[in-house]
Amino acid sequence: MIIEVAPGIKFIRAQNAGFPYCHCLLIDSDIRAVIDTGAGERAFAPIEPTRIDIVINTHYHRDHTNGNHLFPQARVLVHPLEYPPLVDEEARRYYAGISRLDKTREGEKEYLAKARKSRSIPPRKFKVDGFLKDGEVIDFGHTRATVLHTPGHTPGHLAFYFEREGIVFGSDIDLIPFGPWYGDHLSNLEDFEASIRRIIDLKPRIYCCSHRKPIRENIEEKLLSYLDKIAEAEERIKKHLKEPVTLDDLVGRNIFYKNYDYVYNGFWERNMIEKHLERLVRKECVVIVDEERYMLRS
Repeated sequence: MIIEVAPGIKFIRAQNAGFPYCHCLLIDSDIRAVIDTGAGERAFAPIEPTRIDIVINTHYHRDHTNGNHLFPQARVLVHPLEYPPLVDEEARRYYAGISRLDKTREGEKEYLAKARKSRSIPPRKFKVDGFLKDGEVIDFGHTRATVLHTPGHTPGHLAFYFEREGIVFGSDIDLIPFGPWYGDHLSNLEDFEASIRRIIDLKPRIYCCSHRKPIRENIEEKLLSYLDKIAEAEERIKKHLKEPVTLDDLVGRNIFYKNYDYVYNGFWERNMIEKHLERLVRKECVVIVDEERYMLRS
């Protein structure tokens, strides 16, 4: 389904709002563009592929890039920091942290084997034709968008501000109940918080993102609630640090995930908890005991 949110700006609803799909944006102007391509082939069926001039990937994750091949004639634009994992599989594994699994202890070999056999998307290299930088204004003809570098979810994550229409497309600053997702090795807590605040400061009239329908009411309230979930997660972690525990001890305690039916949930949870522990140590709220155990400072 394609929904017009403003003249020339259309929201492409994905076949499924969750992974491995995402909602996308169609700019239907003198220059026609698609922002992200993970909506699924059925969702893109009404769009003539040869009429798309530009594909913009907000970041490298496969639910945002899976449909790039549907627009073979389009120029593909990304932030420079997203280029390596799009064109090189080893870089993708490093960004995600998957390459770190190879270095885990013997007891985790079975976990690694299961992860590799799970419903992961097969490796794929993507073409990239050019780069976008923060503050750059893209003139599509009848509408213009300002590029916002909004790191945190990934290093080169992008959002877009259509100032005249008061619309922000925030991609995976997605306002889902789970809260911000920073499960990649190169995700960054502080950057994510700053990126959310940056979007709040824009005071958008309509907020579009990758895994929810367009939002027109209480946008600031919803963004603030989403931001608060990072601090709430930190408080949950602190409750488990009254006695010394290792990072691995904390995985599986439902700090982030309610279940672990998908094998990568534990891996992502570990990455997210690790970022909080590192921050708590920097803030001197937590001490490291015996090199690998964490405990609240008394």
